[in-house]
Amino acid sequence: MNEERFLILKMVEEGKITAQEAVALIEALEAELSVERTAEWAEAVTEGSTPAEKVGPSQCAKVQNLRDVAEKAGDSEFTRRLEEEANRFAKNVEEAADKLSHVIEERIEKEVKPALANLPSFLASIPVIGEWVGSFSTITEERQGYFAADTVELDIATENGSIEVEGWLEDHYRLVLKKKVRSNGEESARERAAEIVEINETIDAMRIVSKAGPNEALHIRLTVPQDKLYRLKFSTSNGEVKGASLTNVGGSIVTSNGRVGLKDLNGERLTARTSNGSVECDNMSMRELILTTSNGRIKADGFAERLEARTSNGSIQVEPRLGESLQEQSLDLHTSNGGIQVRLPLALQNACWLDASNSFSAIKVSLDDLLYHIREHSFGHNRIQAETKGYAKADARISVHARTSNGGISIEKA
Repeated sequence: MNEERFLILKMVEEGKITAQEAVALIEALEAELSVERTAEWAEAVTEGSTPAEKVGPSQCAKVQNLRDVAEKAGDSEFTRRLEEEANRFAKNVEEAADKLSHVIEERIEKEVKPALANLPSFLASIPVIGEWVGSFSTITEERQGYFAADTVELDIATENGSIEVEGWLEDHYRLVLKKKVRSNGEESARERAAEIVEINETIDAMRIVSKAGPNEALHIRLTVPQDKLYRLKFSTSNGEVKGASLTNVGGSIVTSNGRVGLKDLNGERLTARTSNGSVECDNMSMRELILTTSNGRIKADGFAERLEARTSNGSIQVEPRLGESLQEQSLDLHTSNGGIQVRLPLALQNACWLDASNSFSAIKVSLDDLLYHIREHSFGHNRIQAETKGYAKADARISVHARTSNGGISIEKA
């Protein structure tokens, strides 16, 4: 353990990782050590128990297999201590995963550091690093226009760069393209900038396709009249996607190595997917909202008849709201190495049905007058299926399906 700590600190000193990354790694090591000590302690107090080294390489699996040891021991203090260690392990994993997702996101979003100028030239061939190093220029292009149709298709694809769309009260659209190109001078930069994007505009559609090379980037910002129906098809990598202030929107958003941020959107069905980044939704009103990421957290605030949120190595936080009419809402929440928190408004606190299960951590429900259908608690497994007494007769009600491992689940009052 001391040698591993030394190596981590050495990497920080050499600038290979940040202090935040070091914290996540050290805490993960501490969690692993905690489980190893539990295994050793179990062997010491129980004769004939299975040796820890035979349990398996996975520390989580090691704790799970100690369940049989605890049952054979027949000692309540032994079982309590073992469960405390398991819960502590789950909490450490959850916190380390959440910190790691923040670290990944911060590193990707970070601007150029002077030290990067000294990196070996071969690193410039890596897209996300290639934009940061070497000789390049930034060319900005702006244009305006009108959409005559009430329904507009927005098809935007850029491999390296961000995408942002926002509604406004004006009757025209405004497009801003920020092009980062490799060049040897201003003239060559402008020539190259004219080549890296293809734009097709009609009365009911806009299609933007990036032709940027691996060491270049195209960042797109589009402001549009907010009173039209927009069908989105956005895709990028190594960049974030933002959407805001649209009264009728649907479609799909896909990125990687970047976050997705959505705010003040209304519509039918919207899917948002990323990896190595968070998905954050604020003040949404959608019939169906599908959110997916890995190595990142998911936060959703607003109304959705159906909300599906799936991640790994990240937490899920949801704060539902009532819709304009009294509709039933459904939450389907899944993660691993992360916690799940649902905060219900007053109108839904007596109109909730839930099915929650996890391992190595607690399920906390602070709602009143619960009728339990399933209530299981054993070492390494918890499950609650219940409904509030007013659920069956409520006009506006909500069902919550929550699943996680190595993380807690909390259903509480907002």
